[in-house]
Amino acid sequence: MEWWILELITVAILIAIVAVLGPLIKRFGKSYAADVFRANPRTGKSYLVLMDFAYYMIFGAYILFAIRWAPDKGWDEQVNAQQLQGSIARIGGMILLMGLLHGLNVLTLPIIGRIFTLNRRLDDAPDAPLPPPIERPDGGPSGDHQAVDIGGVPWRPEGA
Repeated sequence: MEWWILELITVAILIAIVAVLGPLIKRFGKSYAADVFRANPRTGKSYLVLMDFAYYMIFGAYILFAIRWAPDKGWDEQVNAQQLQGSIARIGGMILLMGLLHGLNVLTLPIIGRIFTLNRRLDDAPDAPLPPPIERPDGGPSGDHQAVDIGGVPWRPEGA
């Protein structure tokens, strides 16, 4: 078998791995993401779409980087052990990269979900009411407010 035939087979295997494992990871990860983003489902859906784009960009780039357009050093016109080892290493490298990135995503997703949940709670929280205005003995404007205790030090707006 000529060297380029094994190269085509390797690229086809890499593409098949991306095409099969991507949807599988997404299918089984949807319930996990739904649990993490239960307080904000729209953010969870957007996050999954962005992760899909990132997935295909990263592994598409890996495949493009892994393609050999000419025989490497040590390769003959016919397939030899060095070429076979190089092809297996590229396939194993992509599976390893997929596993590492998937594991990193699984570990960091609860942190990201928690941050988004806290941000949503802060956005949804009503503004804290101001203390009631002070009635000034001189009949001045009623927009002044009572003194506020900040760190044990009373603070009063200027002019109050």
